[in-house]
Amino acid sequence: MRKRQIDTLKIFNHNVQEVKENEEYLVNFDCGGREIAINILLGSSFPNEKPKLIVSPILRHPWVNAATGVIENAPGILNYTIHSDLGRIVQAVGREFEKHPPKFVNEPTTSATPQHHAAPPTHQTTRNGNVQDFGTDNRKALLSPSHHEPDQFGLRNLTTDELNRLNTDEDYLEEFITKLPFVQHQNDEMDQLLAGIESLAVVNLARKEMVEERKSKVESLALEFKELGQQWETMNQRYQRKAEDFSPQHIKELLQIAVSTADSKSDDEAQRFLAGQSDVGTFLQNFIESRKLYTMRKAKEDRLVQQLNALERAAF
Repeated sequence: MRKRQIDTLKIFNHNVQEVKENEEYLVNFDCGGREIAINILLGSSFPNEKPKLIVSPILRHPWVNAATGVIENAPGILNYTIHSDLGRIVQAVGREFEKHPPKFVNEPTTSATPQHHAAPPTHQTTRNGNVQDFGTDNRKALLSPSHHEPDQFGLRNLTTDELNRLNTDEDYLEEFITKLPFVQHQNDEMDQLLAGIESLAVVNLARKEMVEERKSKVESLALEFKELGQQWETMNQRYQRKAEDFSPQHIKELLQIAVSTADSKSDDEAQRFLAGQSDVGTFLQNFIESRKLYTMRKAKEDRLVQQLNALERAAF
């Protein structure tokens, strides 16, 4: 998950410099024609703990700690969870500084409070957009800001008529709330989340096609495997039959049958001669040939029997 978070930093931001692998990165932004740098420090427990963002030079902005330059009040930092995208958090901070360039801390500033830099109270900045759900108590707080606290809603610059209209006109109040900077930040964040969801949907669809292709390939390989299995089974049966046909015991039995056949044939020739059914020349030729065949087959049989007995004694 740490690597995925670092990848989102490189995807959503340009000019990402690696200061220390997996621990420290630097991103440059344009701020009113001047370049600023945001140093991203990733602790050992990141992404279980929020990252630390330090802007240099230090800016005069409600999100930034004026003493240390640490970005503390950005919506992405305040609402950070393990499911947040580091790249989107840094991108949102950079866009804020680019759209509304703040002054540097060492530069003079006017006494007027810039309305577009107003940061939301921590309890108002929520991801689900509930900042627009104002009850009676919140409305009183909205219309009666304390002079001892920062004017978060810019009410001090409104006329009495405008304040009365906010108190009585629901549509005007809703429009006023919608234009508040931190509400716009929430809308921007929602747009970014929607864009991220669409991007994930596209990636998932692409992966779905890839999965379908691989599934089809696996099915084809499974069918091929089944066919090869059937072929192997057929060939194995043929092999078993051939092995039985050419086994020593089977050959021995065939030789015994052949010897018996040759012996019977020579006996038949002798019986025919004794019965006067063949002359001397024919008898001698057939009898000698049959006895010769008998002798050869008998010799092969005896030789095979000796070999089998030798193998048996050798425990084969």
